[in-house]
Amino acid sequence: MQIYVGNLPLEFTDTELKALFEPFGTVRAATIGKDKKTEVSQGYGFVEMPVKAEARKAIDELRGKDMQGKPLRVKAVKPGDAFHDHARTMHGESNPGKQVFSAGRQPRGAGAIRRGGQRGS
Repeated sequence: MQIYVGNLPLEFTDTELKALFEPFGTVRAATIGKDKKTEVSQGYGFVEMPVKAEARKAIDELRGKDMQGKPLRVKAVKPGDAFHDHARTMHGESNPGKQVFSAGRQPRGAGAIRRGGQRGS
């Protein structure tokens, strides 16, 4: 199960994020979101826990926990959610050949497939 964690201290590391969740069970991956150019933390991260019951316990226990004066934002990330796609990319599971479209937006570009007949008819 993918878990989003927000309001993290900017100096928090991947190792510290993993350590925060390990008391609840197995942590497959823990990654802090960083600016691509500066590599500076953006105050959020994603954790992947393979056992749903352990992940849910971690979410329940850590949601709202005070972290340097800020309450942690912790939530499960559902497949298809923008958070889910971002988490998969951060954990190295992206598929460069796959196009992902947001609900309500029209696909564009060379790889987009238009359905519903010919344009202008």
